[in-house]
Amino acid sequence: METDLKKQAAKCGYTTTEGLVLTDGKLTPRGKLSVNHDYDVEVCAFSQVDQLLNKAGVYQIFTDDGIPLKVGIATKLRARLRQHAKSSQKYLKFKHEGTGIQPSDVRSTRSILAKHLYFDSSIAPAYDLTTEDGRRKFLQAECYLMITYTDSRETARELEKLFEAKKMFRYQGTVVKR
Repeated sequence: METDLKKQAAKCGYTTTEGLVLTDGKLTPRGKLSVNHDYDVEVCAFSQVDQLLNKAGVYQIFTDDGIPLKVGIATKLRARLRQHAKSSQKYLKFKHEGTGIQPSDVRSTRSILAKHLYFDSSIAPAYDLTTEDGRRKFLQAECYLMITYTDSRETARELEKLFEAKKMFRYQGTVVKR
């Protein structure tokens, strides 16, 4: 099995098998989208969001440890990812103040990622993700993006559905307290 993986890795342009993930028993060619190899993937840090094109596409957010956090789409990727990077507290609307706040008590008007992070104390114990500053620092220091540009939002949505069907992202669907 290890030999087969090494052969696949070499064929796809990888120099090592460390950290590679198989999708349906096959390696994804270098720089290609795992759910559809017809699409290219660009990898960048949150600090590079301003350099992205403001075009339609799908984005994936991962921790530096490789934990898939979120997949999403946008008509204007740069603008959407700026919203996530800011992780603004003022766009989290709380029904009440105090302790015992549950996900159902908070509405996010800009970045659902901010709400997911707010309620996830286990993903990054070194950061206070209940604060805007903590979420920003976590995203800047511990996460990266995989970007795929598409010709339309509809095409991006079709790719997003393929990812969602794999149920591999930590933040998918209803926000839960972790």
